[in-house]
Amino acid sequence: MRSRSSRRVPPGLPYHLVLAGPERRVGRGVLALVLLVVGLFGFGGVISLAGSAIDASMGRANPISGGTEFTPVYHAANLVSIALLIPWSMLLQRWLYGVRGASLSSVLSVFRPAVFGRAALTIGPVWVLYMTGFFLLSPYTAKEWTFADAMGVFVVTILLSPLQAAGEEYGYRGLAFRVAASWGRGPRTAMALGLGVSSVLFAAIHISTDPWLNLYYLTLGVTFGLMTWRTGGLETSVVVHAANNTLVYLFMVATHADPLAGADRSAGAGSTIMLLPCALLVAVTAAVWAGTRRTGPALTR
Repeated sequence: MRSRSSRRVPPGLPYHLVLAGPERRVGRGVLALVLLVVGLFGFGGVISLAGSAIDASMGRANPISGGTEFTPVYHAANLVSIALLIPWSMLLQRWLYGVRGASLSSVLSVFRPAVFGRAALTIGPVWVLYMTGFFLLSPYTAKEWTFADAMGVFVVTILLSPLQAAGEEYGYRGLAFRVAASWGRGPRTAMALGLGVSSVLFAAIHISTDPWLNLYYLTLGVTFGLMTWRTGGLETSVVVHAANNTLVYLFMVATHADPLAGADRSAGAGSTIMLLPCALLVAVTAAVWAGTRRTGPALTR
């Protein structure tokens, strides 16, 4: 099963069809998806336990050890464990498909600063306005923040939240999208499988029983997948995802909200307010599509 030599990415392919070939290799793809999820929870378990031990040595009890303190160490451990999906996804693609891990970044096999910069300048301000309105409309549980914790969470968020968001993009809009799309016999089937499987898997790993939150996760998965297809890389979805996750924690610190209460994903945790981010994601995707209507989706070279 293992590919011993690196396979060159053929030219003229859209992003999600890079792993497609004459054989669908469904068993190999299922293995890749299973290992992706195992890596996510495996890294999370090990690093969270290490973070819990560090907190305990300082006389603090985060949720991993049964406590209720949202500490900077606990926050950093969560973010780092997900950020590790970047090298893990690259390794799985290289090992199971013989395709260089760097090709997950884009159709040019590099993370394109120009695409990233344009997305940050155009979408970033929109997301700041959206998050401001979302927090004004959403009830939240108050929390007493010490100055040290507030500053620690602020610094950790700025440094690591973008990497955590990128980790999910490389894992789900990158590897999972490509793996599932490779099972399709035609372009439409490939797209449907790629978007469907990667989006359902992305929603599933959030372990929510609330229908509104699951609708949001599915919408996010589909729209981010479409952005990746049209732009030919992960840069735009990384920008949106990073802006969202970073601003969530910054607003929590600024408004003295409780992150642990905000992480509740049980039935009843969501509401119709989740239609707001869903509508915005659809609008941003439509704008990205319109911006590529003359050129079509970017292709490998």
